[in-house]
Amino acid sequence: MKSESASGLDNGTTVVDNVKIIDRYIGVEFFKVFTICVMGFVLVFLLIEVTDKIKYYFQYNPPGSLMLKYFLVKMPGYLFYAIPMGILLAGMLSLLMMARHSELIAMQANGIDALHIAKPIMLIGLGWSILMFMANESLIPWSNRYSEYIQNVEIAGKADTTYFKKDQIWIRSSDSIIHVGNFDRSDQSLHKITLMRWNPGYDFVERLYADKGRWWHDHWMFYGVHRTMRTPEGKVAVETLPTLEVSLGKAPEDFERVEVSTKEMNIGQLGAYIEKLLDEGQTTNKHLVDWHSKIAFPVVCLIMSALSVSFAIKTNPRGGGVGIGLGLSLIIAFGYWVAQTTFIAMGHGGYLPPIVAAWGANVIFGLASVVLLLHAGT
Repeated sequence: MKSESASGLDNGTTVVDNVKIIDRYIGVEFFKVFTICVMGFVLVFLLIEVTDKIKYYFQYNPPGSLMLKYFLVKMPGYLFYAIPMGILLAGMLSLLMMARHSELIAMQANGIDALHIAKPIMLIGLGWSILMFMANESLIPWSNRYSEYIQNVEIAGKADTTYFKKDQIWIRSSDSIIHVGNFDRSDQSLHKITLMRWNPGYDFVERLYADKGRWWHDHWMFYGVHRTMRTPEGKVAVETLPTLEVSLGKAPEDFERVEVSTKEMNIGQLGAYIEKLLDEGQTTNKHLVDWHSKIAFPVVCLIMSALSVSFAIKTNPRGGGVGIGLGLSLIIAFGYWVAQTTFIAMGHGGYLPPIVAAWGANVIFGLASVVLLLHAGT
């Protein structure tokens, strides 16, 4: 009895060891193809970027070292989008090549089902999702921000003032709302100004429109003024004035706001920016979509790993399987890109709630991957 138990233990240990060896083998084969795929996608993105930025080279004639620095700083962004596609393509091709040499059949004949075959690739996909989320909180915002600085300041020679937001400024206080169509920092002037004021009881006090406003010592002087106000008697009076001295309670520096793109902020910074916009009475729908998207997009690595396994296992490797796998990968990647872009655009336009816009494509492709993976296991 004792020898039988020992023998059973040894067999069990052997099975576990064999599964670990197979998992390691699948992971190694996956990484071989994954490395080549990612390098290929990065090269494609780099060629597209070089083609797009060649105009800067001829227009501003920067040194080659500066252009090289720009492309190196952009590299994390290329990897950010190349990795999910690399996972999808590598998962399909590596498993199809294993199936072509009857290795998958041998695994299944020894009781290793599709879900166990998928496990190492999906664990890799999960790991990359975590790494991409971490990069999206640190490396990617830095890359986007610094590459824009190199392009606009170091190559194009523009001043830092180009980073100030000058259009469509809204400022809200307890008794007024100010909208400025344009702020010109060079001469500290406002253009296309609309001012609405009310009293503590929220009764209308005045509405003022001016073509232009200039900062004069310690106050604003408005030009081309159209004013509608309520008189002490409760009547509404309308007047047109060539100039009017106005106290806004805002100096020129209050209209200077650093224009930071959402892609240059991490989740915490974007959340603080959204709170600031809410305090000023501005709409934040677009920024909320981008905030949720920063969490949703990295999950695509896990989804693509599951999709790659489910399609690869069901594809006939001897009937042009590798070519079919390549075609399916490109179709799935393009389909996800179209769905994600459509959902984000609809969220920015206010047609979908921000969380639905950010997660819509993930939910659709994620559910499809689960269904296909379960089907592949039967």
